[in-house]
Amino acid sequence: MNKGVDPNTFTQKDLMQHLLHAAQHSVTHEEMAVQFSQAEGVAKDRFNQAELINKERFDLIQERLAQAEAVNKEKINELAADIKEQTRKYDQLVLRAIIVGMLVLFFKDEILNGVV
Repeated sequence: MNKGVDPNTFTQKDLMQHLLHAAQHSVTHEEMAVQFSQAEGVAKDRFNQAELINKERFDLIQERLAQAEAVNKEKINELAADIKEQTRKYDQLVLRAIIVGMLVLFFKDEILNGVV
């Protein structure tokens, strides 16, 4: 500071500097509205991009799910056919066992006479 200047006085030059600084840092309502509008546009664009990416991911997941369902349906059909085949074989085996049992009862006297 200069030696002859009183720090407690506020001169017209000080006032002008203060107003200049304040004016440089202030924003008008119109500028603020423009900046808000730009920020809102950027936010909408980002939201739309995120929404598009999520839709693509959702569609991909739906596609994979449909593929998995098709594979599972095919495997279930194969399993059902295999069960049906095994059931048919089991039924034939039971039928043969019943026939053999009936023959054994019918020929039990001949079988016992032949063994003794």
